[in-house]
Amino acid sequence: MRLVAKRRSAFTTLAWLLFSTLCSIPNDVPGCVYALVASTGTAAAVQSRDPVPSPLPERVPVAIIGGGLGGLAVFAALKSRGIEAHIFESAPTLLRGSTGTGIMISPNGMTALEAVDPRLPAQMRAGGSRIVRQRIQVTDPLGTVVKKFPFDMTTEQINIGWSRAQEILASFVPEKFVHCGARFASYRQSDGDETVDVQFADGRSVRASLLIGCDGAGSAVRRVMAHAKNKDPKKADASYATRYSGQLLWNAIVPSGDVRPRAHAPGEVEYMTCGTDGQVVLTFDAGEEQTSWYLTLMEDYVQGTEGNALCPEIQAALDDNSFGGFGREGIKSQLEKAFASWPVALACLQATPESQIFERRLSDRPVLMDWTDHKNTAGRVILMGDAAHPMIPSQGQGTMMTWEDAADLAACVAPSLVREGREEEHDGSRGGGGSALSTAVQEFVSQRAKRCARVQRHSAEAYMGRKGSNFFPKKVMRMLGLKRSMEYITDGYQPIQTLDKVGFRKKVRSLFKRK
Repeated sequence: MRLVAKRRSAFTTLAWLLFSTLCSIPNDVPGCVYALVASTGTAAAVQSRDPVPSPLPERVPVAIIGGGLGGLAVFAALKSRGIEAHIFESAPTLLRGSTGTGIMISPNGMTALEAVDPRLPAQMRAGGSRIVRQRIQVTDPLGTVVKKFPFDMTTEQINIGWSRAQEILASFVPEKFVHCGARFASYRQSDGDETVDVQFADGRSVRASLLIGCDGAGSAVRRVMAHAKNKDPKKADASYATRYSGQLLWNAIVPSGDVRPRAHAPGEVEYMTCGTDGQVVLTFDAGEEQTSWYLTLMEDYVQGTEGNALCPEIQAALDDNSFGGFGREGIKSQLEKAFASWPVALACLQATPESQIFERRLSDRPVLMDWTDHKNTAGRVILMGDAAHPMIPSQGQGTMMTWEDAADLAACVAPSLVREGREEEHDGSRGGGGSALSTAVQEFVSQRAKRCARVQRHSAEAYMGRKGSNFFPKKVMRMLGLKRSMEYITDGYQPIQTLDKVGFRKKVRSLFKRK
């Protein structure tokens, strides 16, 4: 049974407010400002479990590759349904401290968390900041404010640091089920058994009934799966190749009191377009007295024209591949030059040590509609989260889609895994469990792939600070399209709740197939 979402999201409300003032809005108002709080974080480094790799069990019901927000969430979802899973994380510790990034929890994310474990929403609220107001400012290229659009939030939106969210999810995972320092290498179908052998880079291995790859945008599981399913190496490589969007992002998190003047009020988001396509200043309350700030530029803008780079130091870093990561030397002064006309950007930069400024080229990967390796493992290897559908963070939906995946994957596969466990415990055999699990995995993909592909495409198209047409009819069509997209994203998720109904629709459809 699916839950029917009845509340309208704050994002949809904001879209309508923008639409009602459309005639007076310049063409550089962002296409989706109501879903741009895509990154937060915590300032303090968090120490975690013993960095010494623990001995691996010989066999587990479910092996989860990756201990990020997706891996922890699917563990919690499986645990709540009586399934024992183990997490295998390549890093020496599970909790890695501040990443300089974070998440916005929109209504669909809260719905997914409720389906993962009913205790999670309250804990996320306690660890984050409830956003009560957003303010959009449109400026020209010299920093002069042209328009202001303040909006009170009508539904719940929680901003929380990525690291803080990871801490909360990790509290649901007993330490004995986490294995750090385990870097995934490959998998193969077990000989004479309906299981998968998982190999790690240091030579250790584990056997699992189900392997879940949620190891992020650079997923090793996706890479291995692509080559296992495709004999042509070039086609396999192309199926997971990085696709750069052409936009650059810098972000950091600092104590709110260090930013003078303050970049935002408590519980508020400030979003400013800068008169140039893709150039944005974003600041917001990240909870726990922290300010999260973001600056964006397009690579074309940095490059300039006719060999005259507008930001020569940044262009040089892109050219010599030194661009990316924390604390590139000189980045603070380079950004101060690029954003000299925007005082709030300068205030954030002045409050931030250069070593804490994180930069990256925004990217995603090709849309993937088949997340399983049915050919080689009878569907016992499955991708989810960023491993299956990495997204440009313009809509703040990467983690939300991942949590939806976690809730629905657990709901789909739990009955078959429980049945297999009982059969094995009773007589050492699996009976028809293998076929049932394969069907459940396929049902999960059929439920999720189309939705995630649509959100992935929209996230790439509606990049931060995108300039639109001045032609009024096109503005109208654009806003209507954004409204539909955001309704679909934030109000369109309905978790699978009735476990024994998984595959029911497929069985009904089969009754009406022509003989």
